[in-house]
Amino acid sequence: MVAAAGAELLTVVGEVGPLTLAAYVLAVGALAARRRRPLLVVLATVPAAMTGYLWLAPMFALGTAARLVRSGALVGAAAAAVFIAAAAPLAYEIQRTGRAGSPAVLAAGLLGPALLAAGPTLLGRVARSRRALAERLAEARAALAREHRLAEERAAVAERARLAREMHDIVSHHVSRIAVEAGALSVTAATPEARRAGVRIGRISSLAMTELRDTLGVLRDRETAVSGPGSLADLPPLVAGSGVDASVTDRVPPSAELGAETEYAAYRTVQEALTNIVRHAPGARAEVALALRDDVLLVEITNGPPPGGAPVTGALDPGEGPGLGEGPGLGEGPGLGLVGLRERAALLGGSLEAGPAGDGFLVRARLPRSATAPGG
Repeated sequence: MVAAAGAELLTVVGEVGPLTLAAYVLAVGALAARRRRPLLVVLATVPAAMTGYLWLAPMFALGTAARLVRSGALVGAAAAAVFIAAAAPLAYEIQRTGRAGSPAVLAAGLLGPALLAAGPTLLGRVARSRRALAERLAEARAALAREHRLAEERAAVAERARLAREMHDIVSHHVSRIAVEAGALSVTAATPEARRAGVRIGRISSLAMTELRDTLGVLRDRETAVSGPGSLADLPPLVAGSGVDASVTDRVPPSAELGAETEYAAYRTVQEALTNIVRHAPGARAEVALALRDDVLLVEITNGPPPGGAPVTGALDPGEGPGLGEGPGLGEGPGLGLVGLRERAALLGGSLEAGPAGDGFLVRARLPRSATAPGG
């Protein structure tokens, strides 16, 4: 716009006096500030409009003001000022000659100033209305997207609640029966070893019920903090009650801040690995090691062969059939333990490896220091 008005200015250089030229230069130069001070720029172009030669600068200034200024009254006043200024040469001619001419001639003389004032004003207001309409449409689309997202979240909450109810009704019943039978076994068994086994089964059943309640709580409300076992601080009692001769080496600084999902994934990894050792390498020595390397929590569970040098059973690659600790013949269906751990680690942006290590087996998880599960 400034370039076009400047080009128009060059067409009259040398044909007007210095005052008129100064008015033109002021009008063209003021266009540079038309977006910051639109009304002042319109006033700066009024002297140029009064000459009757240069109209681009007043038109551009008035159009910008009509588009940017909210008040319709101010825009109307600016348009009236431009019209009066543009009509001033005609008024001066009528006053000088004393003749207004016919109505047709007078109307023709006023048509130019009217178009100069009305055209940019209407175009500017239309542009402003279109912009306001676009903003309202964008807000409406954003509101609709929020409504869809809320509806999806409500549906997800309802589905999690349904799953929680079904899990509670089905799983808790059977786990409770296991606990009752284990309690009876710990009292009535004929041998001390069987009674100790009953005590261990009862303790594990109780822990399973606690974790089931925690899981159901998470299903019902993803924002609910896990109140039961599931952090690094819970690993020593987990290892002590696992029935595995295992040591824990924790090299994670006490001051380190880890995400709750990260700690929970680490806890589940250790728990699953210990369960696998009990099932497939009973009596084997195990080591649990935790370390923080940069922003990655490294969890390693290593076990040797069971006493007598028997091979570790169920040591399958997690991607090739049943997972470790859930092999065939255990009455539990397809193994999903390590598969689930790998999926959990992947959701957090980490990884999990499991495979033979010498005569034993190694489970290694790499988990990001701070992580949030998707949908949380």
